[in-house]
Amino acid sequence: MQELIETVIPVFTIIFVGYAIGKIKKKVDMQSFIDLIVYLAAPCLIFSSIARSDINLTEFSTIAVAALAIILIMALLALLILKLTKLDKNGLCLPMTFGNTSYLGYPVALFAFGMDGLSRAVVYDMMNSLIIFSLGIYIIHHRNELQEAFKVPLLYAVVIGLVVNLLKIPVPSAIFEPIEMIGLITIPLALLVLGYKLTEIKVEAAKIACLASVFKILGGLSIAFVIINLFSIDGLTRDIILLQAAMPSAVMAMILASKYERDASLVASVVLITTVISMVTIPVILYVL
Repeated sequence: MQELIETVIPVFTIIFVGYAIGKIKKKVDMQSFIDLIVYLAAPCLIFSSIARSDINLTEFSTIAVAALAIILIMALLALLILKLTKLDKNGLCLPMTFGNTSYLGYPVALFAFGMDGLSRAVVYDMMNSLIIFSLGIYIIHHRNELQEAFKVPLLYAVVIGLVVNLLKIPVPSAIFEPIEMIGLITIPLALLVLGYKLTEIKVEAAKIACLASVFKILGGLSIAFVIINLFSIDGLTRDIILLQAAMPSAVMAMILASKYERDASLVASVVLITTVISMVTIPVILYVL
């Protein structure tokens, strides 16, 4: 229980600080911080965590394939539900499918399982990012923009880190330590940004948003449970897959819905509600794991 408290409290405390900043100071340029995370801090964190982790190619492949299966099944079910209910809101598919596997997934994995947990969480997030920037955009915009995923350094950091790890390429401390230090900025800054972004959301269509939120968290967890049992996945790899699958809706879903003007308010509502729900579900999942 002590370890659980030490994992969860810091994460949501920093989110709350970001939320408080958003309430007190309305005009903070969050885009600059988001760019800092996406283009510098997160790639450094990803590289440093993978380069010196104990992950091997088999585990890497297992997590990637499991993540792909979970996300695609979630997308299929979400679209099917929207069609059967005749709810003409395809934008809602994004928060029902894609989780906050980076801004929230990284710190939870790091605090709960250390750098080895973080390196595995990064692999899951890589697949999440690939699919949201391809299939996700196609669903709400009917255009395949896979190239968007290759405009950010995320994938390159994963590949370079994996090559360094598998080939045991020595990286001089004078180079590795600055990269590692820059990477450490990612976790607190991402949580602050997440908290601040939550202040910009007003709940719309509460009943629909709540049902979509329950589907995202419980659906993701249920499908992940089936996948890990089907393929007999165990150990830390199993724990990370379950944890990442049960993350609340991705902030990127809200950003894309706003960019392409598809049910933006409703999508934002689901992001907010799932994040609030995760304050309960994440501790429960960690306790069970």
